[in-house]
Amino acid sequence: MTMQEHVGADGIVKDAAVYVSGKNIIEVGRYKDLKAQYPTATIIGSPRFWIMPGFVNAHQHGKGLTSFQLGGLDEPLEVTRVKATPQARVPPYLDALYAASRMIEAGVTTCLHYNSSRGPAQYENDVRDRIRAYREAGIRVSFGLDIRNRNHVVYGDEEFLATLPPNLKEKARKKLALPRTADAEDYFRLVNQLDDEMSNNSDGRIKLFLTPAGPQWCTEDLLQTIRRIADERHLGIQIHVLETKYQRAYFFRTYGKSAVEWLDELGFLSPQVSLAHGVWLSERDIGLVARQGSAVVHNPSSNLRLKSGIAPLALLHNAGIPLALGLDSSTLNDDMDMLQEMRLSANLQRIPGVSSKTVPLKDIFRMATVNGSSVLGWGEVSGTLAPGKRADMILLDSRTLTGPYLSFEQNPIHALLYRGRASDVDTVIVDGEILYQGKRHRRLNSQHLLKQLKTSVKPAAADGGESLEGELLPYAIRYYQAWDDEPLVPHHIVNSI
Repeated sequence: MTMQEHVGADGIVKDAAVYVSGKNIIEVGRYKDLKAQYPTATIIGSPRFWIMPGFVNAHQHGKGLTSFQLGGLDEPLEVTRVKATPQARVPPYLDALYAASRMIEAGVTTCLHYNSSRGPAQYENDVRDRIRAYREAGIRVSFGLDIRNRNHVVYGDEEFLATLPPNLKEKARKKLALPRTADAEDYFRLVNQLDDEMSNNSDGRIKLFLTPAGPQWCTEDLLQTIRRIADERHLGIQIHVLETKYQRAYFFRTYGKSAVEWLDELGFLSPQVSLAHGVWLSERDIGLVARQGSAVVHNPSSNLRLKSGIAPLALLHNAGIPLALGLDSSTLNDDMDMLQEMRLSANLQRIPGVSSKTVPLKDIFRMATVNGSSVLGWGEVSGTLAPGKRADMILLDSRTLTGPYLSFEQNPIHALLYRGRASDVDTVIVDGEILYQGKRHRRLNSQHLLKQLKTSVKPAAADGGESLEGELLPYAIRYYQAWDDEPLVPHHIVNSI
């Protein structure tokens, strides 16, 4: 599966091989032809393997151990922001290294790491530790530096404070005054420094992205500065947009317009910007995003787990918006299975009725490969198996895909999305380097990593009484409940009775 549309039907070549020299793909063709042309070449794989571009996880918060493993539960995003359930802690370096190892095992060759460091004191050290882990793992990464500078508890902190009893209001105001993350000056200093370092290593597998948390968490001035710096330094941007209905309500209540309209008026949207989630985009929003050439990264598992909703995938596709796929560190099985995420994307969009439109399976496969690579800024380097591209590719064992029988009429891409699992991944190659073969890591010592991880996890401290978060939670829930009756018409509605 080359993902080159002009090479075979849907980019599929049967009985094929890829000839690689160093980091690059030299030729793609029939196995017998390439074998005759390069008789001394080392052969990796056999006729039972399917070869394809590596999967691209275009939105990931880099967690090796999931929130559930660390003590969290699935609750609406707005609740988790207030509740702040105590969770076990993992050193950033080991957390990112374990996340990278799990992605490699699942056939992910490229990801976006949407960093979520907290606390200004350790922000830079945390970032550098995670970058070091990705370098050691060998995976290709667009590393996103996060920042937020408003609405740290709810959407509309000052309005929320006004609803609190006097004593609680004062305690909450003091908490809000504490620095949460790097300030803008330190953030942009680090952006410039890291980009200079990465630019000096043009053959590296890591590039910098700017990942402001979201329009509800960032002021106009901050977003406009991010857009300017991104333009000057040719950096990509990814931002959470309209993940939940409360984010949509906040913008209409505060600005009288949608978050997308607000971003568009700021001049923020462009082809270098991707929007994570986009669950609550209206048809007008979709038109604006399409007009500006921005992409949307679909995260169906996460959207279900956090009760965010179901994104209007078919409408986004029909509008011509570039689409990619992300695991968001929150998949249905707490794993890194991109094939399952593709399958979920395909099936969630199946609206009842013979007239309903769906995104073709080959386009969902493109979301997880060539599209994702383009969205993350690696389109000229990877995403397809083509001469001149870097050898970022995986081999899947086809025995479970095709056995004990599979009709020869079935398209291999369809078979992959119907039946494929991460466990089918046998070999992973990035930049021509074999990172994983025969289901064994070549760079990483996975057993040693697991031992380090187990001994380094620090359990959450016992709760010595009701915390400020616990006191605030019922008021925050009441605050948002007042928004529930506002007329917000989603594109996808669970069967209505």
